[in-house]
Amino acid sequence: MSSAPIYDVAIVGGGPAGAAAGAQLSKAGKRVIILEKEAFPRFSIGESLLPCGNDLLREIGVWDKLENAGFLRKYGAEFCTGDGSRLQRFWFGQNMGQSHEYSYQVERAHFDQLLLDHSRSQGCEVHEQTRVESIDQQNAVSMTLQCTGLNGAMKVKTRWIIDASGRSAFSGGKIGLHRRSTQKSRRVAIFGHFEGVFRNGGKAEGHITIARFAKGWFWLIPLAGGRTSVGVVLPSKDAGISSGRGIEEIFQEAVDSNDEVRTRLHRAKIMAPLRATGDYSWKFSRFATPRILLTGDAAGFVDPIFSSGVMLALKSAVLAAEYIIRASESDRSLTRWECFSYTREVTGWMQQYSRIIRSFYDRAGFEVFMNPSPFLHIPGSIGRLVGGNTNPGFLDHLRLAVFHFICTLQRFVRMAPPIHSLR
Repeated sequence: MSSAPIYDVAIVGGGPAGAAAGAQLSKAGKRVIILEKEAFPRFSIGESLLPCGNDLLREIGVWDKLENAGFLRKYGAEFCTGDGSRLQRFWFGQNMGQSHEYSYQVERAHFDQLLLDHSRSQGCEVHEQTRVESIDQQNAVSMTLQCTGLNGAMKVKTRWIIDASGRSAFSGGKIGLHRRSTQKSRRVAIFGHFEGVFRNGGKAEGHITIARFAKGWFWLIPLAGGRTSVGVVLPSKDAGISSGRGIEEIFQEAVDSNDEVRTRLHRAKIMAPLRATGDYSWKFSRFATPRILLTGDAAGFVDPIFSSGVMLALKSAVLAAEYIIRASESDRSLTRWECFSYTREVTGWMQQYSRIIRSFYDRAGFEVFMNPSPFLHIPGSIGRLVGGNTNPGFLDHLRLAVFHFICTLQRFVRMAPPIHSLR
């Protein structure tokens, strides 16, 4: 077994959060190692970016590379009912200005590779196909990671750890953090890539489409090269996977029950076998210890209705890097207040989405969401949140509070037209 080199920061996971944190830390002169268990490029869902994430991609220095990567521009998002009776579109430029007019729909294998390669170019040492097995806390300022890679066992000695391991959430379990669900019922997603899916015309070609129906919802994300990512999210009890039904049967049954989705997939052909994942929406009780910070999905997973995953991963990664850089300047660990502040700030971003997601799943809330009334300019505030603005100003806070109040009233008093297909 080789001797253990000493790094300033070891990052577990080479996805968007790990690559972004690595790039920021390397630019600040830190010696960084990224340990990724898989070989890139590799398949991943979460293909829809948000325009507020563009600022983070610029900050880590990768935006120009993204602009030239051939991805499909995304100028907005649309929500509809499965029977096609209602449609609500949000255009980023109308709600967020020309500086945030668009983002991209990305094939994650290509996008994640681009970010990881960028972290290499900034000076990160990257080890793919390297699994971190354990953390050994040697003293207050030093930890050793036991790893298994292509060349066998290896030790990595580090002063800091950033956990960017995604939903496997490596460090949270290792250091005994409490994990809890943030939704009442578990859900499962079944998804795949298709070709030949019907697309909108003009700038709306790149819109993500979310189709809501009584039991769940579909996503349709157009990608470059004629591909479309299509997935359905259902309560686990309704999916019936545990009863022995195949995911293909469950997926097709959901398609057949939705006129809008069935029409769009009429001429579509699947490009690879369907996949499934479950256990949506959870978070750890805290996201930081004096020398370990959790980022992205390793801290908590927000239901993907509003495509917030990549942006929250990037945002938490850049923030984690800032905390480490600031503490390192004073040659110290994070204080208890800093650990609390990091957790509170990241939790706040997640909660911005969690509240509107609850309204989306509630029939009355969705009826209000789909009502395009310009009352108090509420649609604009929702549009900015859909675009990734997790730090709304006072007026947007007020408008969103009014929106949630109206959603509650809708259960008792008709404030918006009913959507009978959801009953």
